[in-house]
Amino acid sequence: LEDETIDIDERRSVFRYYGTFTKTILTMFEVLFANWAPACRILVDHVSDVFIAVFIFYRCLVGFAILNVVNAVFIQQTMKVAQADHEYMIVQKQKAAEAYAKKLKAFFRRLDSSGDGFLSWEEFSAMLTDPQLKHWMSTLEIEVHDLVNLFHMI
Repeated sequence: LEDETIDIDERRSVFRYYGTFTKTILTMFEVLFANWAPACRILVDHVSDVFIAVFIFYRCLVGFAILNVVNAVFIQQTMKVAQADHEYMIVQKQKAAEAYAKKLKAFFRRLDSSGDGFLSWEEFSAMLTDPQLKHWMSTLEIEVHDLVNLFHMI
C-alpha cells in the first residue's frame, strides 16, 4: 500500500486479498475450495507472472495430494463401518438360526408324547390331523408334505 509508483486501485485490490494474515488465510481457503481464479489474477496482473506457477503448484499439491489422502481416510473408515455392518448381519443370521432351532426342538418335543426322545410314526402322524400343530408348522414355514418326506427319509 505504501509504494507510490503503483496505482492506488491496484494496491487496494491486492491488499483486499492479501493485506493481512487473516485475509491471506481466507484467500488461500477460497483458492483451495472455491473460486481460485480471482485471487490468482490479482497477483498475476498486479504483482508478477511468477504467481502462475505458485498457484498451479499449490492447487496441485494441496488440492490433489492432500485432499486425496483425506478422501482415502474417509473411504477407509466407511469400509470399516460397512465391514462391521456385514459382521453384524452375520451375527443376526446366526441368532435367527438359533431361535429357529429352538422353535423346532420345542415343536418336536411336543410331538414326542412318550417323552423317550424319539418320534414314532404314530406320534408324528398325530401332527397331521391336529390343526393347532399344523398352524404352528406354518409359523415355522414348514409344509406338512415336507415333514412327511423327511420322516420317511430318516
